[in-house]
Amino acid sequence: MSDPIIDLHSHTRASDGSDNPSELIAQAVASGISTLAITDHDTTSGWAEAVAAAREAPLSLIPGIELSTQVLDHTTGFVPQSIHLLGYLVDPQHPALVEEMAKIRSHRDNRLQMMVDKLSADYDISWLEVRATIPEGATPGRPHIAEVLIAKGIVADTTEAFAHILAADGPYHVPHYAPKLDRALSIIRGAGGVPVLAHPLSRGDNLATGVSGPLEDVLARYRRWVELGLMGVEIDHRENAPESREVLAVVADSLDLIVTGSSDYHGTKKPNLLGENRTRMEQLERILHAGVGAEAVPLS
Repeated sequence: MSDPIIDLHSHTRASDGSDNPSELIAQAVASGISTLAITDHDTTSGWAEAVAAAREAPLSLIPGIELSTQVLDHTTGFVPQSIHLLGYLVDPQHPALVEEMAKIRSHRDNRLQMMVDKLSADYDISWLEVRATIPEGATPGRPHIAEVLIAKGIVADTTEAFAHILAADGPYHVPHYAPKLDRALSIIRGAGGVPVLAHPLSRGDNLATGVSGPLEDVLARYRRWVELGLMGVEIDHRENAPESREVLAVVADSLDLIVTGSSDYHGTKKPNLLGENRTRMEQLERILHAGVGAEAVPLS
């Protein structure tokens, strides 16, 4: 009997994926996924549809979220460093989480319009066109601008859009509000969830979650986040360099962190394939044991 395929990071049109939640479940079944987590950016609005679909499908579902957070470090002149935090089995009605999700999405909406206004000086694009691509209740993000740019033939795909026109260091970029990582950890734990750092090495070797330098320094860096509530790290992810994964695995073992592997699936918006990275069953069981804010949908 083959090992179960456990993928704990995926997105729908509730944030920046291309599939509706029910379509995501169908894609997961077709890909042979045994357990899937839905983790849209800064929203749980896709949960109800995903849960309903999962109850009729041969897979289990872990409701989750991916919160946008930031770290400010005096050694960088307090330039914000973006960090994404996965939260599994959170209570979607927890007041602090509801308030933070609303605040993030509101700022994202305003920020996106500002970016489109800047873009419109050089490209044939309007805010009305972009706003029309964002489903009700979804988290606005740069992929929604990319969708219009692709439709108009300005770029070939999302990868090209993010590499150039929508690059975080490009002339059209506008930063958005995000809570500090320590506050986000507190919110997820307070909501009964399990906080796991998403692709912690994807933004280079930053001072918050990087793994360069002496091992004792790296351990001290991560020990700080554990003391603030961190419970796990997403190690097997296509944006984490293989050599850095080895160091992070040592850190996780030393600090008894939950270790996950995931696809970060976005449908046609990214090349990531469901199940391309996986989580081991014993690590999933740790999440199921620790998460008390929501219930997983068991295998039917």
